[in-house]
Amino acid sequence: MSAVINRPVSAPADLLAGAVNALTALVAVLALGIVATASLGPAALHLGIKAALVAVIAGGLVYALSGSTASPAGMPSSATTVIFAALVAQVGRDPQLDLASAQGLVSLAAVLGSAVVLMGLLQIGFGMAGLGRLARFVPQPVLAGFMSGIVLLILFAQLRPLLGLPLTSALTDPSTLLQIQPLALLIGLVSAAAVWLLGPKWRAVPAPLLGLAAGVGLYAALSGLLPGARLGNTVGALPQGWVLPDALLPLADSATRALWQRHGSQVMLTAAALALIGSLESIFSAIAVDQTTGGKHDSRRELMALGAANMASGVCGGMPLSLGRARAVQLIDSGAAGRRPVVVAALSFALMYGVGGPLLALLPNAALAGIMVTIALALSDRWTRQLLSQWRAGERSPEVRLSLAVVAVVCAMTVVGGFVAGLAAGVLLSMLIFMRSVNRSLLRERYSAVQRPSRRIYRPEQETLLRGERSRVTVFELEGALFFGSAARLTSECETLPGDCRCLVLDLRRVSTIDESGAMALQQLSTQLKRRGVTMLLAGVAAGNRHGRRLRDFGCFRNPAGDDSHPDWYLDSDRATEAAERLLLADAGTSETQSGVPLAETALLKGLDADECAQVLAVLHEKRLDAGEMLFQEGDPGDALYVLTEGSISIVAAGPSQRQRFVTVPPGMMFGETAMLDGSGRTAAAVADRSSVVHRLDKAALESLSATDPKLGQRLALNIAVHLAERLRGASTAWRASAE
Repeated sequence: MSAVINRPVSAPADLLAGAVNALTALVAVLALGIVATASLGPAALHLGIKAALVAVIAGGLVYALSGSTASPAGMPSSATTVIFAALVAQVGRDPQLDLASAQGLVSLAAVLGSAVVLMGLLQIGFGMAGLGRLARFVPQPVLAGFMSGIVLLILFAQLRPLLGLPLTSALTDPSTLLQIQPLALLIGLVSAAAVWLLGPKWRAVPAPLLGLAAGVGLYAALSGLLPGARLGNTVGALPQGWVLPDALLPLADSATRALWQRHGSQVMLTAAALALIGSLESIFSAIAVDQTTGGKHDSRRELMALGAANMASGVCGGMPLSLGRARAVQLIDSGAAGRRPVVVAALSFALMYGVGGPLLALLPNAALAGIMVTIALALSDRWTRQLLSQWRAGERSPEVRLSLAVVAVVCAMTVVGGFVAGLAAGVLLSMLIFMRSVNRSLLRERYSAVQRPSRRIYRPEQETLLRGERSRVTVFELEGALFFGSAARLTSECETLPGDCRCLVLDLRRVSTIDESGAMALQQLSTQLKRRGVTMLLAGVAAGNRHGRRLRDFGCFRNPAGDDSHPDWYLDSDRATEAAERLLLADAGTSETQSGVPLAETALLKGLDADECAQVLAVLHEKRLDAGEMLFQEGDPGDALYVLTEGSISIVAAGPSQRQRFVTVPPGMMFGETAMLDGSGRTAAAVADRSSVVHRLDKAALESLSATDPKLGQRLALNIAVHLAERLRGASTAWRASAE
């Protein structure tokens, strides 16, 4: 998905994607408008449809220009529509309100618009207070359950138009089954099939447009071939006119003001409920979009943008709106992320509302519903699918079972009881998961550098020194949340450090989140340990990753150099342990680095006389490397070994990040000999840590030397064998220590 986002998209493509996005969302928008005012009967039907369209025009345009997600597409949601519909029903039943008159509908619209404006004001307040950040603490299974429930609700909402039923029909009524129109279902299925089958082949055209063309074409063909056939409903007549910010003006009228006063308390309670539910729903959707795109939204800005959008919708007489995940993902999937296509979609809705009604009235609902089915299925949560794959593969760990159970419960509650019921279930389960994580030990594992030394190879005299000193380096592997409830436990664990401890490495890679209290605890712990002569190093923390950003956000671990990095932060525990070993060497008055080793003193030429050395030197090829330069990649032919005389070379996992290190070679050592001996390709990559000089010995040259001078060949083979034996012995010692 992210690869699609990064693809350059032209302005015409954005225009087309935005227009298609508006068309495919039209039925959902109209359906929610009808639901909002359904309790008032046919007299208010026009009012509900208009309110829904105004929301995606006025509110959608403001949100498109100010939102922070990858695709800030706003529209009414099922959850906010149900809450809004309750206020519509109460105010609409007022005995002094005449819904049969134009003035009565205008007064009703003014009262409802005021609730949406108040909702927007509250959302702006939520954003300014930073309340959106609380959503970060929602466990992933709870979030996945919400998103799965929303997908099912979108699918269920397409049943009526797919079956050719009126949008207001009751699916639970047995008589409704007699009204099902199979040809309408055929039109919907053909539209969906066109999206799935033709979309990947004709990428120049948005897939939903292909589906719409197929559905409309089939509808027209069936209408001509089977006159009078039941093909399902069309969109039908839409309200016409201009969107103007005049919905609240009737509040100046005494009758409308009196209506507001009679229902003012309910208006304010509804506004508060809309602000809370709409904000949570939108932030959850924004998080889901982030997980799809790999981006990161600004929750503070997002809530303030939603607040401004709802205020704009309210003053124009529109419904409340939230981030429409279905619309956003459709645009992202078509490669049209960003503001421009969303702005185009809002303007397209405006064009429909202003002058396009007669043409849109002919669109078959079933075709649009078929396209929405494809969009809903594209929204299915990838994390949940991965869990299900693990389950089918036989992984039945307690964590997988618990995660799937939480997803299922929240999803079921969202589908059966709506977003509010799902939210209640999510809050309860979040609390239970939180309590479970609190009761789990923060300390996952504790060991010393004796058991797991770094993967850097040292000179013999340095290694001898470190063997007696590595016990002074302690590593804590942490897991779970580091927050106010667990920070004290970490401090208590540090009180048990040995008296001669020189370094403490905290491995935070498995820490799920760090709050303000946890960040401050780490800062204070670092200061306290420093007073005891202990240096605290953080592993799994970098300026650009989530832990580094959180610590910076809370003002902790400020770098004396003034940039975002920190001298005590490392990508993993291996590199942090190496930094601790360097401190031990520095304390002993020696340095880990070495200026260089003559070729004659390297492991390959050890024990050779001058003539033999000269023969080997004649076939070696020198190569100089800059810091960060790659010597060879994984999969390259293993046709040579290398001898390092200056600098430092690390053997790392393949890939652009090269984060996992297998071993680091110092001057005087050789590497690459295993692949040369067994004839296989390179199993890892080699990169220079700093400016380095290596000397290459080709396999063919080694064989030629052995053939010309068998004794020299035997000495070289012995040196290679001894070198491999020393490497194996060192690994064996480390494994034995780690098992103790």
